Amino acid sequence: MDTAVLVPRCLLTVLFTVVAVHGLWQGPWTADSGWRGRVDHFLHVAMAVAMAVMPWGWVRGLPVAGTTVFFVAAALWFPLIAIGRMDDRVTVIVGRLPHTVGMAAMAWMLHAPPSDAGRGHENPAHGSLPASHFAASGHMAGSAVTGQTVTALLAMLLLGCALWSLTR
Repeated sequence: MDTAVLVPRCLLTVLFTVVAVHGLWQGPWTADSGWRGRVDHFLHVAMAVAMAVMPWGWVRGLPVAGTTVFFVAAALWFPLIAIGRMDDRVTVIVGRLPHTVGMAAMAWMLHAPPSDAGRGHENPAHGSLPASHFAASGHMAGSAVTGQTVTALLAMLLLGCALWSLTR
């Protein structure tokens, strides 16, 4: 494997592994977090583990439908659990939106067409064709544009959440 590919993969794996270990260490086992806090931490740890193995393609071995349902349910968990709170619901829901967007992005990554940057055409038998194939052949051209729009929207929301978090 080329060093230019191996180094970022290793860095991402280490980064998200540290995040997962930190999440396990910090949250779910503390008595003061309550059951909602424990579920929040479990979902963040699951996301960090998925992100740690994603650069290596190990996530592809999981059933796409089950993984998608898990991350969509996780995305819905964050705002819906805030609705039951008696305090300022809008503030609580807005505060949980970065988690919602992150989980939605995880679900989307399982379905977004892969980028063909630095990669040859993959085996169509495995259901993975580069996005440029669809655009070039005219198949699903509208779907490719929609996919790019959703990807750009999620990226902008994640960037906005990150900047908001850094400037608070």
